[in-house]
Amino acid sequence: MAGDGNKALQEKLTFWIVVIGITFLLIVFLVSALLFRNSDKAAENIVAVLGAVTGLLGTLIGYVAGQSGKDKAERRAAVAEQRLTAVAEKGDKNIIAEAKSENPHLFKDW
Repeated sequence: MAGDGNKALQEKLTFWIVVIGITFLLIVFLVSALLFRNSDKAAENIVAVLGAVTGLLGTLIGYVAGQSGKDKAERRAAVAEQRLTAVAEKGDKNIIAEAKSENPHLFKDW
């Protein structure tokens, strides 16, 4: 299935984004530790820098993970719609009308 290839690619990309993010965070920590080693408030400065970087990385990784969930939800919705169409085509011709009359809240956008 073509979707499986996209899923595998997306999982690999997500993994590498996380690896790159952790590596970047480590580099930022080391650079900030070197830059602020003689500062009166070295720990506070390092924590401030790392806080900004982790916020940015968390947002990026959260976005990537959210996209993965969104794609999965859209695939499930497409399959559900295909199932509904298959049942409607094989069933009683009035089945959709009956379903609409019994569950109007489910068919508001139809």
